[in-house]
Amino acid sequence: MEKRNSLHSGWIIVGVSFITLALAYGVWYSFSVFFVALLKEFGWSRSVAAGAFSLFVILHSFVGPLVGAVADRFGPRRVIFAGSLFLGVGLALCSLTRNWWQFYLFFGILTAVGVGSIGWVPNTTIIQRWFKAKRGLAMGIISSGIGIGILVCIPSFQLLITQVGWRLTYLIMGFSIPLFTISMAVLFLKKTPLPTLSDETEITTDRSVIKDPFVMNEKWARQTWTIRQAIATKPFWLLSLSYLLSNIITQSILTHHVAFFVDQGLETLFASYLVGLIGVVSIMGKILWGALSDRIGREVTYTMGAICSICGMISLIIFDVFHFSTLPYFYAFFFGMGYAAMAALPPLITADFFEGQGYGRIFGTLMMLNGVGGAFGAWFAGFLFDQVGSYLPVFVIMIASSSFACLNIWRAAPRKIRMVPGKRDKIVSPV
Repeated sequence: MEKRNSLHSGWIIVGVSFITLALAYGVWYSFSVFFVALLKEFGWSRSVAAGAFSLFVILHSFVGPLVGAVADRFGPRRVIFAGSLFLGVGLALCSLTRNWWQFYLFFGILTAVGVGSIGWVPNTTIIQRWFKAKRGLAMGIISSGIGIGILVCIPSFQLLITQVGWRLTYLIMGFSIPLFTISMAVLFLKKTPLPTLSDETEITTDRSVIKDPFVMNEKWARQTWTIRQAIATKPFWLLSLSYLLSNIITQSILTHHVAFFVDQGLETLFASYLVGLIGVVSIMGKILWGALSDRIGREVTYTMGAICSICGMISLIIFDVFHFSTLPYFYAFFFGMGYAAMAALPPLITADFFEGQGYGRIFGTLMMLNGVGGAFGAWFAGFLFDQVGSYLPVFVIMIASSSFACLNIWRAAPRKIRMVPGKRDKIVSPV
């Protein structure tokens, strides 16, 4: 009965994280529609406007280690409460923007701290404690909340911008989003739950030793990892490089794809619907990739996602040349699936290596390096466009980056540390 109640509470936490991430990253990915509005009103260059988003990504990521450490020690409730206040203040002040430096301050700094404090790091930290055998499914579900945010928030914000202007839209966001996140934190995150044992956990007869049947490298798994010890390992740096490259890809494309489609003659609202379609695809994609990685392994699943991402970018290249009307939909599907894999799998792969009490700080540090890649990608795509007047070189570079990111996951080899449940089932099942 205790185990059943604990499992029920775990899925409630999944629901809370799902909604919180939808709202937090609805703010993140809505930048692409505000980007067009800001360019129209102020006449900034694309690199200057995208620079605010680059600062946002950097600050969002740099608070990761601190957020992870606080979540490890005190639980996510206090972090989310404080972060929601930062988020509300930042968004409300964005409505007062008159100069580029003000937008850098209000959005690039204050809003970034808020999103970072209620976003990926505290939510994945708590989920990795609750789930083991179904960790991929749970992570996939909460990360699909980001897809819901893209699906619902981006078109909604675009409609608001069209009806009442971007300033009032920011003000509405600044009041409504913190109201939801603080309410959920107060109601459902009153304490940090302890992990429950999975069905596959084996306990010795004297109940003094717990053996994890998924562990392939017992010496590694027995280690109580700290951030200093993790940094000294080769897998940490292979993962950091892979995550950095994957975020260069996603942020360079997702920051500029609305502007790309507008340049190709599509209406802004229609382009925002394509962004929403990416959200729809990523919702199921994240759940699919997370659950599939529990069956066939992290490396194979990540490779499948990378192939989808590459197909999506090839669709953009072909559309730039031939303007086939169906290609934007191909792009939305394939890049949505690729983005889903790059979002859902990193916390799982990190947990395979560095599971335990120090996970929050370690994953937060990896996300800090990851954020550097995202910030660079958003700025670099705008800078390269300003230089050559085309996004085609950006797409080619990102295709190469996707291949290299995938290679590093194989080199890190999480399969050599922990076996996924699906692989173990094949071993223990009779032939």
